Amino acid sequence: MSHNQDPMSAHDVMAFLQKNPNFLLEHPYLLLDMNLHVQHHGAPNLALMQQRVLRDENTKLKKQIDSMVDSARENELIFKLFSDCQRALWYCNNFQELADILADTLSQSPKISVCQLIPYDVTLEELVTRRFNKLARYLGRLDLQEQKLLFSGFACQSVALYLLGPSDKPTAILAFASDCADHFSPDNGNLFVNELVSSLQMRLKELA
Repeated sequence: MSHNQDPMSAHDVMAFLQKNPNFLLEHPYLLLDMNLHVQHHGAPNLALMQQRVLRDENTKLKKQIDSMVDSARENELIFKLFSDCQRALWYCNNFQELADILADTLSQSPKISVCQLIPYDVTLEELVTRRFNKLARYLGRLDLQEQKLLFSGFACQSVALYLLGPSDKPTAILAFASDCADHFSPDNGNLFVNELVSSLQMRLKELA
């Protein structure tokens, strides 16, 4: 026959905390559930600890909110720049005008250092074979020789490359460079860029 375990007494709790002095430090959220207004048995120190936990949590929350606001502002700017660029494409009458409007508009994005529309030629064949073996895009890093080939020696930490035209006969590469190492990565979303690439493909075809 089983017996219910006796509830812990105040002495048991005190004995446990004496044997485990770091218990509350290791379980700070417990402090947030405690009423520490009674000023005895160490409550003032615990109340100060509770205030510190709350202050730390508020600081973390503020940083998260600030980061979300900054991200939202950046996304809004990127959306506007890409939208402006898409509209401007239809007023361009040749390849160089396309390249100029892309470079001037999209390099205004805070994390895009360079934007290039590069006409395809045989000097890019090895890079295309290496970086576009499965997809018509590549996001990540380039070696120094590839950076020099695409960006005239501009040193960048991460890139986004989009192959334009048929895979067996490309017409150009749309290339973005960033000073931020994790700005362009395979996990990044491509919604804004995909829409721009589709419009650019159509415009290049019309101007061919």
